[in-house]
Amino acid sequence: MNELTSLFKTFCKQAIADRTTPLTDLQKQHIVDSLKNSPFRSVVQAYSVLDFQTYEHLAAEGFDTYFGYQNQEITAEKILEIVHPEDQEAFGKLYYLCLEGLMNMPISTKGIGHFCISYRMRDANGNYHKILETNNILECDAATNIPLVNLAQISVPIEPPKSNLVNYFFKIKDEANSVEIMHGYLSQYNSRVNIFTDNEIKICQLLKQGMTSQQVADRIFLSKHSIDKYRKNLLAKTETSNTPQLIAYLENINVI
Repeated sequence: MNELTSLFKTFCKQAIADRTTPLTDLQKQHIVDSLKNSPFRSVVQAYSVLDFQTYEHLAAEGFDTYFGYQNQEITAEKILEIVHPEDQEAFGKLYYLCLEGLMNMPISTKGIGHFCISYRMRDANGNYHKILETNNILECDAATNIPLVNLAQISVPIEPPKSNLVNYFFKIKDEANSVEIMHGYLSQYNSRVNIFTDNEIKICQLLKQGMTSQQVADRIFLSKHSIDKYRKNLLAKTETSNTPQLIAYLENINVI
């Protein structure tokens, strides 16, 4: 067991398992069955479902087809083992900070948003691929909002990556200071905090189409002043100087 695996196991035991009510086997099976009947399977290459309380995978599919592993081989330990050695530190820190933020949310973390992280994964032949992993909390503790079950959807982007650096972004509901809370944790990783709301992503998608602030405002029923404020905040958040730089940066981390 490598150091990263040991740290995550200890963290899940102390921070999650000891503070939450375990799901029943029937509840876990219902989650897995619902996914198997979900249309999302047609648009994702591989996925796994992790129970944070036991630190065990409840299901995994697609790793045989796209990465050469038997699906039953896929465990939490295996995932950490096949992350590129140069990416493991960033991978581990980002996941740790993300979980810390989620465990301090005043609202339900089930369906709170998507945590996306791009890193290099080794296939069964020893080759590395830059993959995009999109994480969603499928179930959380009713009393504490602490995440219990996570869905990780993994795909290899069609466009070749511009960089081998680990990238991430979090698309999150803007409720009950959720953005500020997550910002407080993820800013410990980097001053450029990639946390975006639905409106911010929608505005950037329209700006990418070449729309002016007034055209964007008309499209999503906000004032031009509001759109200009969004644009200013986005430039500051991403540490870019103008809209073309902003769009290029967001494209590079797969936000738009």
